[in-house]
Amino acid sequence: MNDQTASGRRPYDWPEQRRSMERTILAFRALAGDEGVGRDQPHPADALQALADSGLHRVIKQRILLDGLLRVRPERDQTIDEATRYLLRRTLPADVDASRVDEVMRLLDDVVGGDGRDRLQPSHWEAFADRAKEVYGYDIEELSFSSGCNDRQQAIKLTPDGQPKLSRLIEAQFWSNEPPMAFARYVNPLNWPRCSSAWQEMKVLSGTARESGDYTCVFLEVVEINDRELRVPLEVGYRERADGSRVWARFNIDHDHYEARKRTDPVPVDVDTGTVSAELRPGGPARTLVRATKYLHMVDDDGMVPELACDAGWPDLMIAMAERCATRWPPEEPVTVTPEAGRTALVDAAIRRFVDEVAAEYQQGIGQTRPHFRRLIGRFTGASWDPRWINDLLDIGKVTADRYGAVASSVRGLADGLRNADRGGRP
Repeated sequence: MNDQTASGRRPYDWPEQRRSMERTILAFRALAGDEGVGRDQPHPADALQALADSGLHRVIKQRILLDGLLRVRPERDQTIDEATRYLLRRTLPADVDASRVDEVMRLLDDVVGGDGRDRLQPSHWEAFADRAKEVYGYDIEELSFSSGCNDRQQAIKLTPDGQPKLSRLIEAQFWSNEPPMAFARYVNPLNWPRCSSAWQEMKVLSGTARESGDYTCVFLEVVEINDRELRVPLEVGYRERADGSRVWARFNIDHDHYEARKRTDPVPVDVDTGTVSAELRPGGPARTLVRATKYLHMVDDDGMVPELACDAGWPDLMIAMAERCATRWPPEEPVTVTPEAGRTALVDAAIRRFVDEVAAEYQQGIGQTRPHFRRLIGRFTGASWDPRWINDLLDIGKVTADRYGAVASSVRGLADGLRNADRGGRP
């Protein structure tokens, strides 16, 4: 994606960024009277304002807005219209006059009122993005972005126990003019916590994960959705085709770890399977299709988790891939690993990647400690002394420990890169 993202650069407060997505989605659905959504949600106008001011990418903001307006057409009021204009203005490129918001608002109203559907469909985004591209300057990755799911997109999948479950299908994709290997780092599940506010951790339980080259291992995937933590043992196979035409990861719940955790830490899902890939697709609108497909079934049938995974978590990860994970991980042009590239080029690339990653991790850590420091100081300057200052110190210490863990991961990535160089570039 290009740099014309206005407020689309990601801030360091990722949890709040994730909540701004979820609060807006839930606010619109509460107003629409959806079952399963608590009535204590904010008004959509208030949620939209917070969403507009967040550091989320403009495509995420605009898609959530479109979906919300489609759901509440009969209940839409002036406050929602004002918040809609505010969000559209906040997502304008810096060099576009704010007066063009009226033009975009008319386009938006045409799309929302164009059919009787009450939730976002690919056709809605295609219609809006195609007509608004002159104002927003969308690139091919933004124009072609598609994601979502609904009750009609389900399939029977087997649990680790072999039981058939009707599972929700979650899909997201976009096209890019970059080659597939440009997305290798982001397709690799090892790195998803660097790219998305929903993914908290990918901890290796067995096997060996690598920054590059094929591997098979079991991760403990830790995801947070709607303030609910999901801990799922996933068997992952990550592959890179030798000619660079495809890179992909397949995942499924690992049977042995699933069974072992039944008594101590039961897995909240019994179906979690899918594929994330980037591959050459001749004849498409661009050279490479980046696609994610996931089937999900909750043990307790909590329908809101799959809904938010559809509309927030999975799209956010894919948009992050499209913009190379923004400030979470510095952009880098991929190095074609061939014998002709030579050992020196590979060593230089591995060292450059390592330095960039470590610098980004420390920058991220500094930003994450700010709210803890503010609370710490507030304990002493408030109306009364607050003994909970010790919790703030512990939170600051945890941020530091997490950063050191991330740096250790980068060291392993450097070792992998140097080992590949010693092998003459062979994975």
